[in-house]
Amino acid sequence: MATSSAPAPDIEWRSSVRVTEDHELAREVTERFAHGSGLRAVPVTDLVDPRKAFWRRLGPPVEFAPERRAAVEVGRAVHQLVGRALANEGPLEVRVRREGVVGRIDLLADLPTEVKSGSSTVDPAELRELRPDHVEQLAMYCALLDRRAGRLLQFLTPGGVVEAVRAVDVSFGDLSPVRAEMNARARGLREALVSGAPTGLSRCRWFSRGCEFRGASVCDCRGDEPEAGDAMLGGVESILARPDVEQRVRSSLAHTPGPAAPPSVERFRDLIYPRRAWFERSSPAAPLPPPTPSPESATPDVYGRLVEAIESGPVGEVCQLPVLTDEPAEEVTAFRGEPYLVRTSRAWERLLPSAMVDRYPQYALDLGFRCAATGSYRGRVVTAYERAERDEDRISVYELRFATLTPFSRLFRTRTEALRRALRQGDSMSLPPCPEWMYADCPYRGACGCGVDEGRSQR
Repeated sequence: MATSSAPAPDIEWRSSVRVTEDHELAREVTERFAHGSGLRAVPVTDLVDPRKAFWRRLGPPVEFAPERRAAVEVGRAVHQLVGRALANEGPLEVRVRREGVVGRIDLLADLPTEVKSGSSTVDPAELRELRPDHVEQLAMYCALLDRRAGRLLQFLTPGGVVEAVRAVDVSFGDLSPVRAEMNARARGLREALVSGAPTGLSRCRWFSRGCEFRGASVCDCRGDEPEAGDAMLGGVESILARPDVEQRVRSSLAHTPGPAAPPSVERFRDLIYPRRAWFERSSPAAPLPPPTPSPESATPDVYGRLVEAIESGPVGEVCQLPVLTDEPAEEVTAFRGEPYLVRTSRAWERLLPSAMVDRYPQYALDLGFRCAATGSYRGRVVTAYERAERDEDRISVYELRFATLTPFSRLFRTRTEALRRALRQGDSMSLPPCPEWMYADCPYRGACGCGVDEGRSQR
């Protein structure tokens, strides 16, 4: 229970939260947890080019060229814009998991739809030759969904502005060879990550076309590595232009305003710890030496197993919710239509629902902000206790109900405005200090002012 000395806004949001345990859902997640694949997750995007994915995960950091960084930012903005424009056509950012392979489908409408942006679009007849990675990604999504057709939306975005859109539907024949190739690539990438050597991975498609890892002398590609299997490209039955879809998308985009300005709040975490956000944005800490890359474990940790349990349900159970605000830029992922958080704990005792707001207020704040951004009045914290001796005793699902979202919306606005003002004025001291438990590991603790006794806040 909030103390009488807590600030009024703190009392207000705390009093609006009711926490209970969902024992039935916990049993369901526990059943999935116990029967998981035992495989480390491999994203479909890594399987488009496994060798490049290997170096990205185990190689030393590589600096992207400015134009490459700009293209990534444009792509992110286009995805957000398209998500807002087409949210009424189907679930966004749908998670699909099968045999340890994870797909994140941009839009699941009448067809699974992948969104791409760039400085040019490609004619359907040349799609396999000029954009084989796009076709393969779509093929793997179709294989994960057991759907024989998918859609590619290409956006022409010179200068970061959408100037044209091209829609094509790609149909595939028997998906069994696609699935076999997908799983073979996943198996090869897992083995390479465990061994620490990319031996056996197919040649990078970008070997001779400006691969940043080759340019930085990180990779050991020679150009004589085996080529990727052609089951995905060879399985294409037809590629059909869809001018009717193009017209519908253009119409939706015309009625969808883009963000007014770059967001001051990039993540919900910025609203929970605004002073830390100020330092991350304005006064970057001295960079730590990059960790020495080391091989990965062959099996997932408790967190990975919990994520698999959540994502291994029916298609559409985990997806992105449309948001009502331009800030933060972070997406809100939902489980069964409601925002959720995944956490692990090394506590020896399970958390009582009545103690959550006092012991871990950041969970309630995080969910409250996400619910305010999406108009949801309920969210979940799914927790796995790492010290539990048996899997059947490991999972708890805490359901948070919000009697009103007004305190969170108000706090959302005031903290956003305060962070924006502090960034403009170059002064962090007007922002709430971070909690005491964050201080010891904070790279800004020598300058932030949070460590002095009178400046510390409750968790």
